Amino acid sequence: MTGNMRSLIAVIIFSAMVFISSTTLRAVAFPFRGFDEGAVVPDVSFKGVKDPGKSLAFAELKGKPFLVVLWGADIPEKAEHSATILAEVERLTPFFKQRDVRLISVNAQGDEAARIDEVLSLSKSSLEVYTDPGQQAYATLGIFVLPTVLLVDKDGKAAAGLGYSRDLQDRLKGAVEIMLGEKTVAQVEAELRPEMAEASDQEKGGRRHYDFGLVMLRRGQIDNAIREFGKAVEIDPKMSEAHLELGCLYLNKKQLPEAEKAINQALAADPGSVRGKACRGELKRLKGQTAEALQELQALVAADPDNYEAFYYLGRVHEDQKQDKEAMTAYKNAYRAALRHSAPVEEKN
Repeated sequence: MTGNMRSLIAVIIFSAMVFISSTTLRAVAFPFRGFDEGAVVPDVSFKGVKDPGKSLAFAELKGKPFLVVLWGADIPEKAEHSATILAEVERLTPFFKQRDVRLISVNAQGDEAARIDEVLSLSKSSLEVYTDPGQQAYATLGIFVLPTVLLVDKDGKAAAGLGYSRDLQDRLKGAVEIMLGEKTVAQVEAELRPEMAEASDQEKGGRRHYDFGLVMLRRGQIDNAIREFGKAVEIDPKMSEAHLELGCLYLNKKQLPEAEKAINQALAADPGSVRGKACRGELKRLKGQTAEALQELQALVAADPDNYEAFYYLGRVHEDQKQDKEAMTAYKNAYRAALRHSAPVEEKN
């Protein structure tokens, strides 16, 4: 088993875990490395899909807010995910037009014309379409994952950057309303997560650190993420999801005593946590309890064939045992499941 395959699976799983772990406006972390939320977006230019002689640069759009969907279609799963997110934006077209927000669609990977047409046909998107044939914009913006959405205000500053989630339409509307001053962040978050409106100050304080920990995790700042999750459980010791994030991160740093304590606390609060059991399986592997790890992880994937994290950890168990064929199968299953989770696709009639 080569290290390249495992590294690829690890990146896919890491991205998927963070994107689906929360549904608040703030908790879905900013999907760009080239700039931060609130900063001026770097100027990039694109070429027209139907007319290569036509171009569009972000600098030309200053003075009016705009939303750009950046997507790719180099593999079937990504093409489906891109079609889904374009369809979601299409449904909100009247909302955006009413607020004079320009809508742009960009194939950010320079895919073949046939693949681009397939996505546009599947999504029934009417957005103006451009491409980034040399992927210069892709690199300049530091796009972390595709598809993704970038909302820019009239001053050319990033108002929001969003990956796909089941409540994407609501979060997009909320981001626009905040950008235009129609609603406050607190109002939008209360609408997205009404249960937090009645939360105690302790719960709100813990949640703020937890959400910021997700942002740090998404940016690859592991130590900062651990610090924020640690503060979250200090403020609200009952926050099982923060304990779980801590435990799984400590696993990656091979800090097994800390990992075991946090995972046990998470499972004590939420015994049915599938992710908690997956991380416990990895903990057993790292402790040399191979048979127990194998039993726990096999039970998880048998009960839930879409459990990408359990498949990944199962692959590592097989790899430790020099069972390359079984490890490769588990890694491939993890890859496919992670892609499915990162952007759910609507069922076709």
